[in-house]
Amino acid sequence: MSIRVVASNFVREENVAEYLKLAAEIVEKTNALDAGCIIYSLNRSKQNPLEFAMIEEWETDDALAKHMQAAHFTDIIPKLNALCDPGKGGIAIYEKVY
Repeated sequence: MSIRVVASNFVREENVAEYLKLAAEIVEKTNALDAGCIIYSLNRSKQNPLEFAMIEEWETDDALAKHMQAAHFTDIIPKLNALCDPGKGGIAIYEKVY
């Protein structure tokens, strides 16, 4: 069964351009470098242009864990988080049922 992740963030309006730049980098690197990555994409809410979600699918829990230890993750994610409203958003991890 695959693992799916939805990581949502609310970006401060003045930081959207920088957020998009950094997000493009992590999406590109994750899709190119991380074994077990099925889908890794940035998505923008149609209701709120300041809400973004990284939607991910991984072959296994181990593949997700290795991604979270990868240099591009540990470098870029703190920078992305610094551009967001603290206390908003979150991470949900799901296991595919059907």
